[in-house]
Amino acid sequence: MTFTPPNPYADEAKQRWGHTDAYKQSQERVSKMTKEQFEAVGAQADAVTKQIAAAAEAGKAPSDPEVLALVAKHYTWLRSFYEPNLEMYRALASMYVDDPRFAANYEKYRPGMAVYLRDAMHAYCDAEEAKS
Repeated sequence: MTFTPPNPYADEAKQRWGHTDAYKQSQERVSKMTKEQFEAVGAQADAVTKQIAAAAEAGKAPSDPEVLALVAKHYTWLRSFYEPNLEMYRALASMYVDDPRFAANYEKYRPGMAVYLRDAMHAYCDAEEAKS
């Protein structure tokens, strides 16, 4: 029996991104995960988000090297689902603020977290683009 994680936004995601390679990759990768693997991926996301929230709480700038190292972990975590490029990652960062559902999820970690994470993700993309 295949594990299918609950996703109240499945229809919306399929409508918005169903034509993309990233969506197809995500569907394929999640379909191969056991419930335990899916829960472990969720725990990884929670752990790195808590670390980023702690850095924000400590007053570190979104572009601080320590924060960028944490965002690199977030980027790696995202690869559990699909292979993002920096343009996609930057767009995801903006969606974390622009979509009230995502923003509310991140605001649970600390007030202002959605904007802080977006800014840190954008700083990460800027730093990675500067390397090339």
